[in-house]
Amino acid sequence: MAKYLTILCFIGCISTRLIGQADTMSATMVIDPIRADRPGQTHSAYLTPKGYFQMEHGFSIEDTEPGFIYSYPFSNWKYGINENFEIRLNTHFITIQQEPNPDVNGFLPISLGFKSKLANQHGILPKMAFIGEMTFPGIVDVDFETTYFAPTLILVFQNYISDFISISYEGGAVWDGETGEPNFIYSLEPNINITNRLGLFAELYGSTPQREESDLELRVDAGITYLIGDGLLLDLSAGQGISEDADESFVEFGLSYRFKL
Repeated sequence: MAKYLTILCFIGCISTRLIGQADTMSATMVIDPIRADRPGQTHSAYLTPKGYFQMEHGFSIEDTEPGFIYSYPFSNWKYGINENFEIRLNTHFITIQQEPNPDVNGFLPISLGFKSKLANQHGILPKMAFIGEMTFPGIVDVDFETTYFAPTLILVFQNYISDFISISYEGGAVWDGETGEPNFIYSLEPNINITNRLGLFAELYGSTPQREESDLELRVDAGITYLIGDGLLLDLSAGQGISEDADESFVEFGLSYRFKL
């Protein structure tokens, strides 16, 4: 635990110091409309503004063939420390329904971490951010408890093609808390802003286990977002697995809300 936490804190502190020296912003800065790490799997390269608290909640139904998984909700709680650094807490409550077995309910392991700004977009060079999180065993319902601490390390990129079109993409590694081998994750998400409030997205994402004999998982999803004011964002999406080991489908609704503390 101490090793992983030390690595995450070191990366966050170094990137915050470097960016803060090179990109000092005015105290009278204009706050952009809310940007969230949902819907979809691809995170945003934007951070929660300094002094703001942001909550992002998703509610979904996943068809896994032998049964259904209900999430209500899975949530990301974020606070902006400064222009280059935010802290994050993830919680996820689910019900697994597989008849004739009894339903299984509870919280999945809680994760704590940060997102740090790395660079703004300059020409073809993308806007970049780093996400580091640690999932903790023990602080969870017994049915979902893991054995080990599980880190998540992700690099996020975003390119604006025009005022209306952008492409987000990311790559990283996620540990499951049971083995020492990570899954390498990746995603690609084009976005189109139909208006200042209405947006569309499509996404291709998946994961590759470290072991070569393990199968590749690949999925697609798509959806819409609608901005209500500068601090409230609604979304609706659906997805489907397209590889042999990812045949589940889902539908999901979410809302993201931001306010100043």
